[in-house]
Amino acid sequence: MNNKCNLIKDILPLYVEDMVSTDTRGFVSEHLEHCEKCHAEFERMRKPADFIPDTDIVPLKRIKKDLFIKRLQTIFFTAILACAIVTVVFGILTSPKFFPYSNNLLNVIDSSDGDIIITFDDKVTGYSCIKEFNDKTETEVYSINAWTTTWDLYSSNRGKQNMVISSETENKIQIFFTSNDGSEDVLIYGLNDNTQEDVVTLPRQIFLPYFLLAFLAFVILAILRLLLRNKQAIIVWIDRALPFTISYMAAHICTKGLNFATYSSQRDFCIMILVAILFYFAILTGKSLYKAKRGNRCKYE
Repeated sequence: MNNKCNLIKDILPLYVEDMVSTDTRGFVSEHLEHCEKCHAEFERMRKPADFIPDTDIVPLKRIKKDLFIKRLQTIFFTAILACAIVTVVFGILTSPKFFPYSNNLLNVIDSSDGDIIITFDDKVTGYSCIKEFNDKTETEVYSINAWTTTWDLYSSNRGKQNMVISSETENKIQIFFTSNDGSEDVLIYGLNDNTQEDVVTLPRQIFLPYFLLAFLAFVILAILRLLLRNKQAIIVWIDRALPFTISYMAAHICTKGLNFATYSSQRDFCIMILVAILFYFAILTGKSLYKAKRGNRCKYE
């Protein structure tokens, strides 16, 4: 490479960017037509430079993604926990408070069309009615109760509660009021044939077997986890199942305390399962957040 080529090489960057005078451009162009090396250098400069990404950006993007996921998990954990607390409070506020029988609590009327109308006192905000049939006496037996809740007392107005029992059937009808407080059921309509004498409606103990089953499952899963701690494939499933047993027991304690009796089993069970599900997801999310925080701490130590 002679001195002229060295000069052209110094000018080429300006030539490619069209930043030279007309005379210089003509001089360079003429040289490029006869010099293969300089022409090859010119073609190389004309090609767009390949962009080499800064490898330092990759870790930053990963950290940004991890922070975003952690933020979402924190929001989800807070929302789930708040929903669980709200559900527990709502369950307590809407828990039925059953009324004992009194003459002023309700009024039974035979309507002109044969139906039986029961009107409740204004303080009653809810009632239930269970119908059974006594084959021996061919009698339709109705058991009714009445209640209110803390929620109804302070935040709602359902109006006067009434119920109608149709008497289209030819069978005899008996209506009993159940106080759900351990006292005897009271006959409020129909003839007393002594078939229901001294009957007491008792609460269901449905939640005690469920609680014991959840506790037993917790103990078994905890033992299995200890014995199979080296089998990661099984540990993963145990770690997913174990929190639900804890969630169910926690949900029972939060909604019912250590009381296993209930006069409204369907309602109480639905609220308990809902709270248990919310607690379960809150535990899983909290566990994930704890692992992420612990992992980050190990990185910096």
